[in-house]
Amino acid sequence: MASDLDPAWRERVSAAAAELGCAADADELSAHVAGAVARGAQLDHADELVLAWALGRGRPEAVRRFDRELVGEVDAAARKIDRAASFVEETRQVARIRLLVGDGDAPPRIATYGGRGPLRRWIAIAAERIALNLKRDARRAAPHDVLTDVIDREPDPELRHLRTLYRAELRSALEDALGALPDRSRAVLRLRFVDRLELAQIGRLYGVHESTASRWVGQAIEAVSADARRRLIDKLALSPSNLDSVARLVASDLDLSISRLLA
Repeated sequence: MASDLDPAWRERVSAAAAELGCAADADELSAHVAGAVARGAQLDHADELVLAWALGRGRPEAVRRFDRELVGEVDAAARKIDRAASFVEETRQVARIRLLVGDGDAPPRIATYGGRGPLRRWIAIAAERIALNLKRDARRAAPHDVLTDVIDREPDPELRHLRTLYRAELRSALEDALGALPDRSRAVLRLRFVDRLELAQIGRLYGVHESTASRWVGQAIEAVSADARRRLIDKLALSPSNLDSVARLVASDLDLSISRLLA
């Protein structure tokens, strides 16, 4: 750890970096901490300053600690605005992206934490702002049949006819199938198809390799497809001769359907 930190800071930062697997980044971390100290960071928040730095770089142990110890602050902030489970989940998802990955060219917001107060409080304030913005944007959004675009772009006449004929049933089957997914599976689909994150970014959010994120997304898509097919067949009481058409109906533009329904 660089010598421009006094002994108390060096000791705290070195210990925190070792716990998070960041010891190899000692020089870069030291420079970051020294800058924060110059701007008023307090020694009591040294561990949190290191954690925020590690989160901004997607270090797996830091992401796991965020999920264990800090994501509850995001959920609590969201519930102040709207207690609906779907809204809390959406806020958590957007907060993870903006705090830990960044938006577009913007760096992860967690990188701006300066160590002048508790990290928990800093995250709660940021999450509440995100929740308020989401609620405001939802009020402005005009009602829209989410499957209209999917039907309009369907080139196959038979499938376009089936989508029009069974629009309500298809939407219900897909919504129920998405709702039946485990939380993580639904979350990675939203990250991939609504927020348009790359697989590497999803992996960074969860502290896993890109290949693992790819497998999670693929498994979630297959689960939705299979469950929606089963629900449609049961609801429409279709004969075996119609099963192929149902399978094609569900599979056609499934990613677009998912993005519309999860948006």
